[in-house]
Amino acid sequence: MGMFDTIKLAEPLVCPACGHEESTLQTHHFGETLDTYRVGMIVPDCSVLTGILLETSWCSACHNADMEAAPQLYVVIWHSILVAVEWKREEAERKLAAVDRLDLIEWVDQMQREASTWRRNYHALRSDLARWREYQDEQKRSAAGQAPPTNSPLRKLFMPDDAIRHAADPLAAILERHPPDDEPEGF
Repeated sequence: MGMFDTIKLAEPLVCPACGHEESTLQTHHFGETLDTYRVGMIVPDCSVLTGILLETSWCSACHNADMEAAPQLYVVIWHSILVAVEWKREEAERKLAAVDRLDLIEWVDQMQREASTWRRNYHALRSDLARWREYQDEQKRSAAGQAPPTNSPLRKLFMPDDAIRHAADPLAAILERHPPDDEPEGF
C-alpha cells in the first residue's frame, strides 16, 4: 500500500457514482512523503518533469465499491509544478499547453503571501510563549526572595496580558489565542 501524498483541491471533485464531493486526492506519484500539495506548488519528488499522470479517484462516501470501474483522473505536471487535476484527458492536455508566465507569477505570489502569514503567526505564538516563560521565571525569583526587575511601564508591555496571567491554564489560553488556520502547505 505504501504512503500517500495529498493533493488539496481548490474546487472539490464530485464522485460520478454517488455525487459526494472530495476536497482532496491521494496519490503515489509524488514520492510518497506524506506531503500536501495544491495547484502551483513544486512537486520535487514526482517521477515526471512535465506531463500528465493517470490517477484513480477514491470516494470516501461510496468507497468505489467496484474498484475496477473507479473513475480515473488526470494530474497535470509542468516543469515539476502541479498545474491541475482534471476528469477529462483533453482538458488536462489543454491545461498543460496553456501554462504561462501569469500563472507562474500568481502561484509565486500566493506562496509568498502564505509564507508571510505563517511567519507572522509563528512569531506571534513564539512571542506569547516567550513572555509567559519570562513571567514564570520572574514569579519563581520573586517566590525565592530575589528582587524582581523594575516594574517600568515598558516592562509591563512585554509581560503576558491579564487573560493569560489569570487563566486557569495559561498555555491553553495562549493556544486558544493562536488557533490553527489550516494545515501547513509545504512551508
